[in-house]
Formats: sequence, C-alpha cells, structure tokens
Amino acid sequence: MTASTANIPIAIIGAGIAGLTLAIRLRQAGYAVKIFEARSEEVGSEGAFLTLAPNGINALKALGLAERISARGIQTLGIEMLNASGKRLALIDERKLQHESAAASITLPRSALLEELLMAAKAAGAEICFGHALTDLEREGACVVLRFANGVAVRAAWVAGCDGVWSKTRRLAFPDAPPPTYTGLTGTGGFIDLPAVAPTDGFMRMVFGEHAFFGYIKAEQGPVFWFDSFPLAEHDAMARPDPRALAAFTRRLHAGDPEPVGEIAANITHVPRAYPIYDMAHLPRWHDGQIVLAGEAAHAVSPHAGQGASMAIEDVVVLAACVTHHSTRPAAFAAYQELRRERAEHVVKISRQRGTQKQAKGRFALLLRDLILPWVIPFGARTAHSVMRYRADHAPLVKPGL
Repeated sequence: MTASTANIPIAIIGAGIAGLTLAIRLRQAGYAVKIFEARSEEVGSEGAFLTLAPNGINALKALGLAERISARGIQTLGIEMLNASGKRLALIDERKLQHESAAASITLPRSALLEELLMAAKAAGAEICFGHALTDLEREGACVVLRFANGVAVRAAWVAGCDGVWSKTRRLAFPDAPPPTYTGLTGTGGFIDLPAVAPTDGFMRMVFGEHAFFGYIKAEQGPVFWFDSFPLAEHDAMARPDPRALAAFTRRLHAGDPEPVGEIAANITHVPRAYPIYDMAHLPRWHDGQIVLAGEAAHAVSPHAGQGASMAIEDVVVLAACVTHHSTRPAAFAAYQELRRERAEHVVKISRQRGTQKQAKGRFALLLRDLILPWVIPFGARTAHSVMRYRADHAPLVKPGL
C-alpha cells in the first residue's frame, strides 16, 4: 500500500458471500474496510439453500468460522441419483473423501450463511453501508472514487468487486468484458415441513424426472430442503411470475415423478421466485491494478457442481493472502489471478457439463441418458472430488492442480 492511500479504506462492492468474507479476512489482517451493498440489510433473507463442499469449509477455517457455520446446516454425506421411474443410477458416497479432507460437506440455508458472515464482519470492525448502489467509478491517481445512486461519493485505496454475476463493478471497470451466458436452465427451491417424508440419512437425493430435475435432503428433525431445475427460454426465465403461479408450475413439472418427490411437489404452494442459471466461462482480466474482482463477479459458476459459494470463499482467502504477501497492489492482484483463474474456469466447465445432463427431452433421449449416466457419473465424481481436496487454508499462495 502506498503512503498516499495508507489511511484510505478498501472498498468492497457487494455484501454477499464473497464481499463479507473478504471484509472479515482483510480486517483480520489489519486493513480498513468499507462494504457497499445496493440493497437493504434484509437482502440476507433472500435465496433458498446451498452446499459448502469440503474445500469451502476448509477455506472458512482460515477465517476461524468453519465450526460456527457448519453447526447451522446438515452434514451432507453424498448424492444418490435416480431416474424418472425411481431406479437408482448412482450412489456417490463422500464420507471417505470428507475424512481425508478433514472437512464435511454442509447444506444450509443461504440466509444462515449470510447471517453468520454479517455478524462476523461487524464484529471484525468492517463498516457496512446498505442502500448504496454503485453508479460510477473513476481512477484518481493512486485512489478510486466511487459514486452511488444516493449521491454519496467515496474515495477508496482500491476496490474489490464482489457484486455477483451481474457485477456493476465489472461492467464499469472492464466494459469490454463478455457478459454472462444463459445455460438454458432455470431453478427454484425452498423449504417445506413434511413430517411424513422420511429423512435422507445425510444424502442429497436427486431425480432426473421426465420434465425437470429435482433434488432434496431432509434431516431427522426439520424441513425438506428442495430444489429443481428445468429447461426454459431465456426471455421466459427473466420474467417474475406470481409466487402462487410459480408453485403451480412446479407442481405440474413433478406430478409424475417417483415418490416422495411427487408428494413434496404437491405440497409446494408458494415459490418466491425462479433463478435463471448463468455462468461465465472466461474473463480475460480480473483486475487492473486498482480494481479486482472476486466470486461470481469474476467467474459465475452454475450450481450443478455445488461449488459456487466454496469457490467465492477460496477466492477471498487467496486474494487476502496475495495482498498481505506482495508489496504492491498490481503484483498482488496479478498473483491472485494467476492462482485462481484456471481452477475457477475448470469448475465452471465441470458445472456446465453437469447441467447439460438435465436437459434431455423426449422418451428416447431419457432412455439414452439412463443408459449413459451410470458410467458417466462415477467419472464426474472423481473429477469433482479432486476439486474438493484443495486446501486454501493451508497453501493459499501455491497454485492448485486440476
């Protein structure tokens, strides 16, 4: 950090998973930090749930938050895949991997993760400004001037864009950057209390239905965590249907699915919104020496590999390590991009490949998928397991293998 920026805070755009985690890690290293979030503080209640893979839980160990956050969720031991008639296609048991990684996979409400991160960021001394929508940024010597829709202007030593797949930071700082790509799938999800549905014994159960893909997990006590994904044209996916109409659509999609999916779907009465699934295969630049991107702002990952949140947390651990280790921002940001981009793009590719398996249509395509998947899934699991073994908490400055 130069003398001219020594007393100027670092600005983080976005109070999501990447932004809050970065604020915590930088505060732990002694940096002054301000987070700017366009939405209100209640934004943390949005979204359904996510799974933190062992690499994500291990990355949280660098912040001292792994145990606290793990306690908010369900330990997820693996995945069971079924076809549209309820026949098992594959069972991926991850207990050995989790033991070797010294970390579990944890499925938890997104709101619970954000609540823990927000509390930790505030406790660490990060200043968090809600209701600040970024409208412009200007490089001014060694600093960056940020302007917001509410008329506030702020000088920052440097800026971290952690504002998601539709990152305003990315669009302002790198106007030639390619936009995210719609994957052809849209998803919904939520929670529903159904005592009659049996627990899944720690496994996420996933069904390749005739019309859509459905997944759920249930602990001994508590609601069913459910999600689905289905092919939909992009212009339809961007619409915001009434939550009751969306619930009715979900019930129709899964009416013929094997039990208990049919029962779960039949009891869905309110779906707040659908989420069009986008990804971003390659971003030429993640930084320019004063502005750097992290999380989905740098590499939007579709949810099919269960790695989006874990990759964002990894980004933060590595970025903070680079900032602390290198004497200049350009060197730190260049090292961060070198350490992270290849791995991130690898995970984007894995996730997109998994998504294509969910788009089969027609009886012949479904039959062919059922014949191929028992051979494909174990290979894909081995590839995913190699991703999960990475320890950002142990060696953040060492480039991981693929």
